[in-house]
Amino acid sequence: MIAPHNKGATPPLPQARSSTARMFVTFSLGVEMSSRVFLRSLVSCFVGLLVACGSAEPPPVAEPSIDPQSVELRVMSFNIEWGGANISFENVAKAIRLSGADVVGIQEAEGNLKRLANDLGWHYDLRNYVISRFPLIDPPGADGLYVLVEVEPGRVIAIANTHLPSDPYGPDQVRDGATAEDVLALERRVRLPKIEPYLAALPLLFYAGIPVYLTGDFNAPSHTDWIAETVGTHRFVKYPMDWPVSKAVAATGLKDSWREVHPDPVANPGLTWFAGRPPLELYSPGDNDPLDRIDFLWFAGPQTVLSSEIAGEEDGPEVTFGVSPWPSDHRAVISAFSVLPAAMPEFVSPSLRVYREGQSINIAYNVQTATELGIFKSTERAESSNVAERLVTGRGDEVFDAETFSPGHYFAVVNNQKNSPIKTEFWVLDREADPEVTVIGNRFKVGDAIPVEWRNAPGNRNDYLAAYKLNVAADYDNGQAWSYVKSMPEGQAQLSEATAEWSWPLEPGDYVVRLIKDDGQEPMAESQPFTIE
Repeated sequence: MIAPHNKGATPPLPQARSSTARMFVTFSLGVEMSSRVFLRSLVSCFVGLLVACGSAEPPPVAEPSIDPQSVELRVMSFNIEWGGANISFENVAKAIRLSGADVVGIQEAEGNLKRLANDLGWHYDLRNYVISRFPLIDPPGADGLYVLVEVEPGRVIAIANTHLPSDPYGPDQVRDGATAEDVLALERRVRLPKIEPYLAALPLLFYAGIPVYLTGDFNAPSHTDWIAETVGTHRFVKYPMDWPVSKAVAATGLKDSWREVHPDPVANPGLTWFAGRPPLELYSPGDNDPLDRIDFLWFAGPQTVLSSEIAGEEDGPEVTFGVSPWPSDHRAVISAFSVLPAAMPEFVSPSLRVYREGQSINIAYNVQTATELGIFKSTERAESSNVAERLVTGRGDEVFDAETFSPGHYFAVVNNQKNSPIKTEFWVLDREADPEVTVIGNRFKVGDAIPVEWRNAPGNRNDYLAAYKLNVAADYDNGQAWSYVKSMPEGQAQLSEATAEWSWPLEPGDYVVRLIKDDGQEPMAESQPFTIE
């Protein structure tokens, strides 16, 4: 849940929206590109068929056996609410330490992911909102849908992390008298499309033997919780409901770690929203808000779940790890697993996707045979000649002198064992350049697409463009149509019926477009005014 977006009278600005599953170039899993794309399409179609037929039965996946090489791993899903700083940022880190988590999917980071990772002394990934005590690798082909975690040298797991839209919120509709059919239609329209890219990508990993986790604030309950036996057991559960998102996730073969350990939803409802944090003037849930389990930690691949617990307010229901004051309106879920990590695939990956001029460039790699690691600078027509070149083999990191790189868009390239290229991109921004946003044009008719360019953005997962009436404050109440920039530090997009969330079309008037930081309210840049006629 994100608030006050879903609780106020005005429409929300962003919640974390999944990016489209674009296979630019993939790391090697011993499968050719054509067969990977085919398998992705096959899995996606299969999931859609299962959901349409109302079946929650996943395709058969071999049960893992405990291997002497297995390791114990603790994974956490934690919505920290508005960057975690409204109650106690210190207690966000305290809760993670207390839980013993090794890897955490964070929702509502709002610019504080790096700060949180630094407080813990951990690694972080701004494209996926994942922090970890182990090194993180953003592999080519993942497209921001997941990140690899090197839990042991040369051995990895994969974690995806999502935050589905909160509005309109299904349990609120149930509370207000909507029929089950209306709520199901809402879920299929609002939330199901946002999870589908993950459900197309993740089975490719766990069927290839890579342990997989999917964490997130799903803003929807589970079909395993809203059953005949639970009707009336907690607030506003009026009838059984086959919630489409959880059914679709289960149909891929992913398992709900909490419900695997605690199969009885009456005895162990596992409520995660809302938590008993101190009230805030801006927003606090209350007696008219549903109580439900909407924070999940799904898993698949060669592993066994050992336990699943909740972190939250001291003396909260089913809370194992209590912290006071609790810093979020969500409780967190922590599950422990006996995991057989996979051999690391071949890859090339920068430690950051966005650098500032003067920063050294760190490129991690894993290749089976000796090959050249080349760095190319992109031009308007093509990639230029090599900016830098090193001979590499095995698993390692190469650090390149900052003086080698002028501002621009770069590619790092190695060949895999079949001598096909593995390629990833990164940017170097001018040392002093501020973010910029420009609307291409001055006057538009109601409903016209509005072309926008931006540059020098920091590359956070949830940086976004939003239209505002001229001379109004940049806050959640005043924002109009908005769209994520998909972690890109520069690019072109359109605010249009196809891309804009909420308030489309813009009504006649004078507007600006602002580039806003990381799902928050902090403007990084503002366009020139334009008019809707």
